[in-house]
Amino acid sequence: MLTIGGADLYGLPVSTTHILTSGVAGTMAANGSGLQWNTLRSLVLAWVLTPPASIALAAAL
Repeated sequence: MLTIGGADLYGLPVSTTHILTSGVAGTMAANGSGLQWNTLRSLVLAWVLTPPASIALAAAL
């Protein structure tokens, strides 16, 4: 919810991936089952590495 709300506040685009990953993290936290750190690490790495990989691919093409 915070990701979507923050993006809306600043007028930033939000993809379905952002919504899905926020939902997964929020469900893990709200469920009381605890956060699965390996899953969260994978999600954060995907968010961080996607832009530079896209830039590199676009530059190479």
